[in-house]
Amino acid sequence: MRHFLKKSLISSALLVPALTLCSLTAGAQSINYDNLSFVEEPLAIDLWGGATLDVSGLADQSLTYDLEEGDDLYNTRINTLTRLQTQLPNSWHVSVQYFSSFDRLRDQKYTDTYALSVSDEWGTISAGNVTQAVSETVRRQRGVGNADIKLDDFLGSLDDEGIFYSIRNNAYLLALSADQEGRAEAALSFARPIGQSLYRLGGRVRKGDSGQNFLNHPIPMTEGDSYGATMVGSYAYSNWLVDMQAGYESIDDRLQGESDRVFGSVGSQIKLHSLSLSAAGHLGDGDLGLEKSGALGARYDLARGISLNGGYNYTDTEHSDSAQNVLVSVRYDF
Repeated sequence: MRHFLKKSLISSALLVPALTLCSLTAGAQSINYDNLSFVEEPLAIDLWGGATLDVSGLADQSLTYDLEEGDDLYNTRINTLTRLQTQLPNSWHVSVQYFSSFDRLRDQKYTDTYALSVSDEWGTISAGNVTQAVSETVRRQRGVGNADIKLDDFLGSLDDEGIFYSIRNNAYLLALSADQEGRAEAALSFARPIGQSLYRLGGRVRKGDSGQNFLNHPIPMTEGDSYGATMVGSYAYSNWLVDMQAGYESIDDRLQGESDRVFGSVGSQIKLHSLSLSAAGHLGDGDLGLEKSGALGARYDLARGISLNGGYNYTDTEHSDSAQNVLVSVRYDF
């Protein structure tokens, strides 16, 4: 019994969903606040000259248990976001933000990103580590807690540094990004409440490079052009949400030649008082072989800014052994 309890406790891991610079509205450039701060508001200070400085942070202490290898790991992760913003006399909103991340088990323990942005009635334009911002405007909702579904996007990506532009017109949002190598991504999304429900629909296209993430990907790729398109839809009613995605990608790999890939996923989330739950599954197929992944997540709000988070993540492809882990962590954020 003691051994069983120990294994149950160690069924954990830290895979806090990656916090990337994104823009969810045309009026502000921010990271994913669903993961960074879901209880507290950022600390804000009024500075001389009408500027505002706000800070958000997260600290996560976790345990992980690898169901395939039988190993357990302990990890500490700390994220902070600092943003300075003001309004100029010509009504432009200007902001500078800096995001830092510490991960004890990562080879490069400390990483950081930055973004500069200007917005007015014609939209928002940003420069810096902002090329992933387009995908944040048209994507399935991230799983709660420590859920982290894999492969649910294009294999080809853009460089981190580049430019981003977005503009909103009523229920429609157009977003564009490009990097220094000529790769680009565009998205158009629609969101509107109808009756007591909220409907979202969006499409996204990308020209990327399959070699950007091949070292950390379960499907081995080398450098090559990637062209992809995806459609995302979601329906929300009260405290319940369901969403789905369907996508296609064509990859011109310099070693493996041309490959086609079709993929899709579906997920659902619900919030019951202090408890939030999510489930998602992914299936893909094509010249690169069959791929499967899934994620279950849970979060329980213990107190103001403190939560207990859990997750189960599964990935299996024809090019690598299946991976399964169970994660649990205690998280504080503001």
